[in-house]
Amino acid sequence: MAELALAYSPPPCPALDAILAHDEHSLPCTDDQPMPDVRAQEGPLGYSRDTIRRHLRPLRDRVAVDSDLFVYYVGRDRRGQPVRASVAPDVFVVFGVPDREDRRSYVLWREPDADIRFVLEIASESTRLRDHTAKRDVYASLGVREYFLFDPPGGGRPAALLGLYLRDGTYREIAPVELPDGRPGIPSAVTDLVAHIEDSRLRWFDPVAGVDLLTYDESMDRGEAAERAREVTARTLEAEARARQRAEARVAELEARLRASDRT
Repeated sequence: MAELALAYSPPPCPALDAILAHDEHSLPCTDDQPMPDVRAQEGPLGYSRDTIRRHLRPLRDRVAVDSDLFVYYVGRDRRGQPVRASVAPDVFVVFGVPDREDRRSYVLWREPDADIRFVLEIASESTRLRDHTAKRDVYASLGVREYFLFDPPGGGRPAALLGLYLRDGTYREIAPVELPDGRPGIPSAVTDLVAHIEDSRLRWFDPVAGVDLLTYDESMDRGEAAERAREVTARTLEAEARARQRAEARVAELEARLRASDRT
């Protein structure tokens, strides 16, 4: 139903009143269904959510970055009657609301300032067609300015990335740009980042810093490597200090012997 129920503004009626009576706390916050392909999806999902959230952290009082939460909206059924509909983007960026840790869902008729400007969907075998068709139409009806789709490799297919921007109610493909090392990337005006594929993985490039944003494991590895380097440096400096002390003590001992020899 949700995929057919494109967002619209129905005239007042009892069916609409019943829908509008619900809020974030009276609606389900999950369907308790696992991702269709956890191994292929959870890596790029977690990486994209966390890195985009860190990148936009200075705006967290008015910009939220979430994943796998229901977005509820008013749609219509096949008879044109208003129905409660929902969609659950893999990763999305919402302007006009603070980044709340206790958020259960987005109920758009209760949050008129919530402006969903970016959505990333990570396809699986069972969702690929829907991500490229029905969900695309839903996001266009909701006014989502940018829609990115990442297809992990599988079944002999290479990884693929598509970026779309909304113009006059229709999605158009975002022209790729060239990264400093010559790799192609797709810029996101909403996040100020550039998405690209590296070794079949989705990566986000920060054009201001000139670097790819790191995964959690990469950050930990680099932090541990830096800590090991600091420990090695500290041990080296300590060894050099002991060597200097020994050398200075040896010089002092030799000078004392020379003075004693001169007196005799």
